[in-house]
Amino acid sequence: MSKLEIHEVPVTPFQQNCTVLVCADTGAAAVCDCGDAGPVLALLGKLGVEASMILATHGHLDHVGGTAELKRATGLDFWYPPADDMWLERLQHQVQLYGWGPVETPRYEHELHGGDRLQLGHAELEVRHCPGHTPGHVIFVDAAGAQMVAGDVIFSGSVGRTDFPGGSWEQLERSIREQVYSLPDDTLIHCGHGPTTTVGREAMTNPFVRR
Repeated sequence: MSKLEIHEVPVTPFQQNCTVLVCADTGAAAVCDCGDAGPVLALLGKLGVEASMILATHGHLDHVGGTAELKRATGLDFWYPPADDMWLERLQHQVQLYGWGPVETPRYEHELHGGDRLQLGHAELEVRHCPGHTPGHVIFVDAAGAQMVAGDVIFSGSVGRTDFPGGSWEQLERSIREQVYSLPDDTLIHCGHGPTTTVGREAMTNPFVRR
């Protein structure tokens, strides 16, 4: 099984960690949570790879705001959890709320559901449904590489907010316990904001949800 490299680039005023996932064997790449296309295109150029798909963990503005522009620049398909359609429908409201410049609402070609498996070169990503921050939130698990892209489910020493429409503390807590803490302790967590952490560290010390 191929080693999957995960590169992070902070984008938007919210310093959201967009990730570029690259199969080390084949150079196949995917972009996840494109909040701003410019820095992502620059990172792809720096890495010397061409992405084959665009993914999103959920539909908040800082995670999808640059996706339509990235699609135009690359011609790539977009993979998105349909249970978060409400957030795409509210994208322009989010733009107005936070005072952003013009943002185009992206359309997706493929749905993401818990249990799906995505092939990226020789690497495989398992999709896990983790509602709570948003109804459709998913995470992407690279079991062979002992790492994941967690979006806004869990952070180093913190967890995602649940006070947005469709949020649920009970669901988030269950998602973390059942979908995140069920993974090996050495699994790296690439968070949607802030530094990388591990399952074991959060399971033992996270002040909001412990194993």
